Amino acid sequence: MVAPLRLLALASLLALTASPVIAGCGGADDPAGTSDTSDLVDAEKKGVASQKWIYVGLLPKLEKATVNVSLKAHTARVTGLLPAGFAGTLPFYAVTSADPSGRARLTVVYPVATGKIDPSTGAAPAGPGKYARLFAVPYTVTTDKAAWGGFPFMMYNAGRGLAFHGPITSVWDAELGEYEWRLTRGPVSHGCQRMQGEHVVELANLLGIDMSKPHSSGESKTLEVPVTISADYDTFEGHLVDVDYPALASVARPKGDVKMFPTWDSVDFPRWVCAYDKTRPLDAHHCEAVGPELRSPVTGKLLAEPPVVPWVGSACSTDAQCSFSASGKAAACLKPDAKASLGYCSIPCEGYCPDKAGANRTFCAEWSGGGRCMAKVGAENADCADVPGTHAALAKRFLGASKATAAEASVCSY
Repeated sequence: MVAPLRLLALASLLALTASPVIAGCGGADDPAGTSDTSDLVDAEKKGVASQKWIYVGLLPKLEKATVNVSLKAHTARVTGLLPAGFAGTLPFYAVTSADPSGRARLTVVYPVATGKIDPSTGAAPAGPGKYARLFAVPYTVTTDKAAWGGFPFMMYNAGRGLAFHGPITSVWDAELGEYEWRLTRGPVSHGCQRMQGEHVVELANLLGIDMSKPHSSGESKTLEVPVTISADYDTFEGHLVDVDYPALASVARPKGDVKMFPTWDSVDFPRWVCAYDKTRPLDAHHCEAVGPELRSPVTGKLLAEPPVVPWVGSACSTDAQCSFSASGKAAACLKPDAKASLGYCSIPCEGYCPDKAGANRTFCAEWSGGGRCMAKVGAENADCADVPGTHAALAKRFLGASKATAAEASVCSY
């Protein structure tokens, strides 16, 4: 017989996921602030209903799993026993160790978002503590209040609605001509742990939801998985825990004796998580039509070096070296003056500029009476050190005929 408390929690979860907003989560679909890539298309931007996500990756359901979240480092560490007799291939980002029982213990770390700091109090909405279980909904459709994206929603704090769920945010990929789901790792949520789309699908599968098949609205499952939410750094075998995923500058990432866990994204492994396609057989090959793997699943190394494609911020001496277009506008070589020999690729703009997965973000800045997309200062260009002849400078947004609001940003300028 199911305990009354569990029934109450499940009923609350179903009611919340059917309502316009889930307490403690949600929020506007703001542009992401990381440079990580994602190949999971946000088709909802084009009017498509929330997609059902399928997992055909390498990780199995774990036994005796636990989840440890560091609100300080923005990490979620999952540990559990591999199934007895498991003989499958494990991916490069999974760490194994011997358990006292003689079984193999697996550990994976994911990047997460946390609650945004309230400037009036200096505190962030969060729920530090220990929780006995997760109340999970494998398929959560987008509402008018939050872009749930069809990703799993796994709640650990029923009273406040705090949970692990999808990234909420998506960005425009000019190269693909699509919006892509992308996590901003930082204090940006209403208290929940947002996750990269492919990561939360894999997490759900690890913890006991069969994500190899599509699910429907209204399905739910209780996962007897203990969750610890800590305001301090997490540790693993005596080392501080971090994960190799970009974070906002406000994230206090650990320093010193750090165990840096690798991670993965679906650009490199598109066949591990994909949108359900009812025209294809629901088997281990369901996602193969999405595209080939670009990295080795065992080592994480590139299978082949990708071609160098210019983008906003790429060094140039002639317009011919900026052989791309975005938002219907051809790129050209932007130089500080007519006598300069070097510049960097840019496109004209009014209000907004496109971003490209894996490249520095851009900003529509005032330039010579008009607007030009300029490279924003960031880790992707070593804070402008990789853009010859430039330095970091504060620039005003060129509005033109757009409906954009006035803003400023640090860009690589001359």
